[in-house]
Amino acid sequence: MFWGSHDHVLDEKGRTSLPKSYRETLKSLKGEPWITALTQCLTLFPAAEFDALREKLTHASSTIESIQHLQRLMLGNASPAAIDRQGRILIPPRLRKWAGLDREIVFTGVGRRIEVWDRARLDADLEQTKMEYSNYTDILKEFGL
Repeated sequence: MFWGSHDHVLDEKGRTSLPKSYRETLKSLKGEPWITALTQCLTLFPAAEFDALREKLTHASSTIESIQHLQRLMLGNASPAAIDRQGRILIPPRLRKWAGLDREIVFTGVGRRIEVWDRARLDADLEQTKMEYSNYTDILKEFGL
């Protein structure tokens, strides 16, 4: 559904334009997208994808500490991400702070969701992936790559 990376900027109010292809896809789907926290970035889900995630996390055992952490991180920080007439979304201050978003950001399509990264954090993450690439060969083999 979502592929590729797109460089963008945040304005002083925390608004940013969605890449056109992502915006068109999100607008074609039912419901408002949701944005929430991941470990080093944010993630933007179409409504149906977020509903499925919310359902799974809500019904997971809240007696398991790691589940509690995920529920708190992903559900407790979730916010609707309405697309305005100019094709922009507002990223709430709390989420901007969590992901270290300042000015230069990158939207990265990763299938059924969109990640929103600080440019420097993404570069560091990709460099780490490059250094550890040999660790991923088994996964690649499973996909026939």
